[in-house]
Amino acid sequence: MKTLTMKLAMAATASFLAMSAGAWAGEVVWWTPNFNEARARELVEKFQAANPDVTVKLEITTTDGLPQRILTSLQSGAAPDVIDVQHGWVNGYAQNNLVLPVDDVLTDREDYIPAALEYNTWDGKLWGIPYRIETHAVIINKGDYTAAGLDPDNPPTTWTAFKDAAKKLTTNGKSGFAITGGGEVGNTIFRSLPFMWMLGGGIISDDGKQVLVNSPESIEAVTFYTDFLKEGISPTSTLENDGTANRRLFIAETVSMYQSGQFDIQSIRKENPNIDIGVIPVPHPDDGKTAAILGGWSFVIPSDAKNPDDAKKLLGFLAESENQAVLTDTFPARISAMEAERFNDPILQVFKEMLPFGRPVPAHPNWVQISQAYFDGIQRILLGDEDVKTAMDGAADEIEGLL
Repeated sequence: MKTLTMKLAMAATASFLAMSAGAWAGEVVWWTPNFNEARARELVEKFQAANPDVTVKLEITTTDGLPQRILTSLQSGAAPDVIDVQHGWVNGYAQNNLVLPVDDVLTDREDYIPAALEYNTWDGKLWGIPYRIETHAVIINKGDYTAAGLDPDNPPTTWTAFKDAAKKLTTNGKSGFAITGGGEVGNTIFRSLPFMWMLGGGIISDDGKQVLVNSPESIEAVTFYTDFLKEGISPTSTLENDGTANRRLFIAETVSMYQSGQFDIQSIRKENPNIDIGVIPVPHPDDGKTAAILGGWSFVIPSDAKNPDDAKKLLGFLAESENQAVLTDTFPARISAMEAERFNDPILQVFKEMLPFGRPVPAHPNWVQISQAYFDGIQRILLGDEDVKTAMDGAADEIEGLL
């Protein structure tokens, strides 16, 4: 009797597992950010037409709080099959066994920007497929420059000259230069960390072994960044503002300059075609060179993905040169994809010129938490709760425990 009961239980279990597998077979759940939604839906339709046995379920994410949401899903075992993530997060996922290697998906490796592949490589394996690369520049309102007696064709290049220009542009309720202090953590990392690099500082060292966030160089750079709010040059809403908010302020012509990528250009042109848009390099110290984070996005497949085989099929499709050119709204990670006509717009030239100054963020398994600790310190400064040294010392103490 016990034997019969055991056989029935095993049969029921096998039946349940088969039904569970069947429920997932042929379906791929893809998390993609809201700024990709329209293009992603276009590519999903194309993919499903070529692969009628696979259904792609798109779930649209927002950047606010995204790092923690993704990390939670990866750690909980309830992750989707494909996730768009920032390059800098991939190594941490790989080192914590949260994603699958995808070497078998990538083809034409020589057609990729090498730094984009380096971002996704750890322990000799590839853990993500890069599809988008970018660096920031400074977007300016050339009309405001002219009105302030500045020459938009001869813009400031050094920190000193740039701050002087920003002060001249701050007039009649308009802010000269908007920094970020709210929203998703990456907004502020991308805009402030390069200033630290320009002086030889940083949040942590490239090898991930040393805390640099409270070094004299880093403190000087953080002071330069946060003083734009302290001195009344950045909007009073800075603590709540992310990159999207700054773009909207620029479109509303209440901000004359802000840092961002080429992905903002189309929105500005569409929503306020009267603005004469200019793009200038990120300023550098008086005796130094500029720097930028080489950012962008990659696809990863979670270790607990329910349908990794079809997920890899989708990634192979999205990695094709033609499709990568469609999906990205900055520059594609594939060299051949950059030949698409829309990347020849002259206004993109400065963004292209900033690419060689782009650097990856340090590859550390706790980078998400480390950057959060730094961001929290920045917010304490912007709130006026702590001075720069106190805030960065506090961030350093927290980061030390994460190394």
